[in-house]
Amino acid sequence: MKKLMIMLLIAPMSLFGQTETSQKFIEINAGAASIDDYDFTDTYPGVSVLFGQTLEFTKNGVFEYQIGVALPSLITGKVAIGIGNIRNNLALAIRPWPLTIGPQGKIGNFSFSFEVGNNDIASFDAGYIATVGYRFKLGRKKKESGSKK
Repeated sequence: MKKLMIMLLIAPMSLFGQTETSQKFIEINAGAASIDDYDFTDTYPGVSVLFGQTLEFTKNGVFEYQIGVALPSLITGKVAIGIGNIRNNLALAIRPWPLTIGPQGKIGNFSFSFEVGNNDIASFDAGYIATVGYRFKLGRKKKESGSKK
């Protein structure tokens, strides 16, 4: 599992040379976590404010990173790689703290995720985390040289 997570974190770095467009954003999230189990009978709320960037590479590929403040974990971050474009995509996301992995979807300015933790201290005792977020775009889409305007 550790090797898979390391590969998912490092592999996208080789794709930066192929970046065509990017979008920076601030995302506000609200969600719920199942604590000490893998069902939502014992849930706790959570919120976060994150700064991030989505990079579009090739025709249908995206890579994204986010980092920010959260309650109750204080800090959080996430990297994701998937299919789609900057506006609409579906990705596999890994959150290093609290440690979780799962699908993340984005439709317009809204994002959704459902992540699975290992139910111990590394995942802040979370079995599942489900979130809904809204993104505020920062700046304009940036086209790299070599792409048509």
